Amino acid sequence: MAQYLVNGQLNPQIDIQPGETQRWRILNASANNFFNLQLARHQLHQIATDGDPLPELATVETLLLAPAERAEVLVQGGPAGIYEFRSIAWAQDIPGQAQLQFRVATMTSGGEAIEPATLLTTLIDREDLRQLPIDGQRTITFQENATAPVFAIDGKAFDEDRVDQTVKLGSVEEWVLRNASPEWHPFHIHVNDFQVITVNGQPVPRNYDDTIRLPPHGEVVIRTWFTDFTGKFVYHCHILGHEDAGMMGVVEVVE
Repeated sequence: MAQYLVNGQLNPQIDIQPGETQRWRILNASANNFFNLQLARHQLHQIATDGDPLPELATVETLLLAPAERAEVLVQGGPAGIYEFRSIAWAQDIPGQAQLQFRVATMTSGGEAIEPATLLTTLIDREDLRQLPIDGQRTITFQENATAPVFAIDGKAFDEDRVDQTVKLGSVEEWVLRNASPEWHPFHIHVNDFQVITVNGQPVPRNYDDTIRLPPHGEVVIRTWFTDFTGKFVYHCHILGHEDAGMMGVVEVVE
């Protein structure tokens, strides 16, 4: 049976005072597992994704993190007591990815109660790439095949000597990321963060990421601005078994 560790510990204790506000930086550093996080009788006030601040506070009851995804949340301690920080059941209809509920940590609220801080609702704004003209559009498809390569992007397995996408420095591009398989694939790109525009055709709140979950037989549209660096880097599925089996490509930014 799998064991899930937090900072190298099994079911660690997190201490908090009633009313105290703590900032939790959460990283899913697992190779293959998703964490569908929930803190019993508390809300998670999200302020950042993948190291990028949100423009507005997002209060959620659950927080789903794929491998490599990060989130920063504010937690305000409830009345004195013991609260389970858990990953609730997820993807029960997907063979091979279904997960049961498990405990991540235990939060203990105790000591002198303090007045909860007022949470800011407006945070740090960034350029909205929906307002800029795009210089190019491309479609990238993640696939699982019955024959080799079993895990592929656009029908090809990773080749470090092949450039799959060539983009110009300074350009704004829109990428349509398609998942032609029955499993979730967390798309991750190095160096250059992106803005998520839609998921399965539905607009999403404005935020920047470097990892986004591609839903089974679904589609995510992102925009990215290649502003700073030339050179080669990779994009891939961050389920490491899929990546190592070929689900990775090379992008090169040129002058």
